[in-house]
Amino acid sequence: MAGAVSVLAAVVVAAITACSGPAAQSPKPSLGATPLPAVDRSKAADARASLNEATGEVVLPMDKYWYSDRENVFVNNAVGFLIDDCVESAGFTVVPWGGDGKALEDRRFGSWSRQLAARNGATPETRRIPGVLEKQVRPPVISAEQEQAASRCYDSVGRAGFPELLEGLAGDTSIPNRIGQIAALLTSRDPEYLAYRKAWETCVEGKGLKLLEEDGTWTMSSSGSKEDEIRVVLLGIECKESIGGARKPYDILAQYQAAQIKDHQAELNKLGEQKTAAVERARQVLRDHGVADAKL
Repeated sequence: MAGAVSVLAAVVVAAITACSGPAAQSPKPSLGATPLPAVDRSKAADARASLNEATGEVVLPMDKYWYSDRENVFVNNAVGFLIDDCVESAGFTVVPWGGDGKALEDRRFGSWSRQLAARNGATPETRRIPGVLEKQVRPPVISAEQEQAASRCYDSVGRAGFPELLEGLAGDTSIPNRIGQIAALLTSRDPEYLAYRKAWETCVEGKGLKLLEEDGTWTMSSSGSKEDEIRVVLLGIECKESIGGARKPYDILAQYQAAQIKDHQAELNKLGEQKTAAVERARQVLRDHGVADAKL
């Protein structure tokens, strides 16, 4: 079985890192019937989101408690290596799959980067997250027996003790995820946000543009050509800039996050320590499996 490729390392790394970052149009979070707490964002009035026009990346106050895209690559590759170790202990030869991760432009409040809109129109930018190993050009065929061993190892190794510090995981009721959900819901109901949204709708309608029918969408219809799609998206950004800037809803969201962080600082400090330890352990696993420090 020499040259057999790591199936599950590929699955773990590709499935999670390829989806890093918020979706182009994030769904509204749900807290079920739980009443929303009263959060005074004015106590975090100085909080701001960081928006990268070139990459479409947005950094919010809570992001320091989640894995960054790069850290997520480290952790998932480490998990993949530990699964591979289990497969090898079952008598099979494994070659790690490798490759880069990907993350989508943040568009939870629609398009905001003129640079990316002029190039991509309504299609979100996909940025590359450098991997730790070169991707195998042509993965060899593996036997059914190795696939079964890999499946057993996936179940037994699991996350290998690494916490899943990622925003928006289904079923995650942790304080960080609740802070994120509450901040998003309060933003969607905030009077300043609602006034901004209404002013934007009025502006785009005044330019002869039409929103898609989906509730709360920031997407507008176009003629179908790429040129018109770009024109429409740029006009939508122009409207945002005319009513306070494309970053305003992100800053409101940042303030709701930051205000809650103040109330949970001790717990979040512990989580930050947990994240730092997990990332360092992941780096050590990668070193132990031959990954050069230059990749880390």
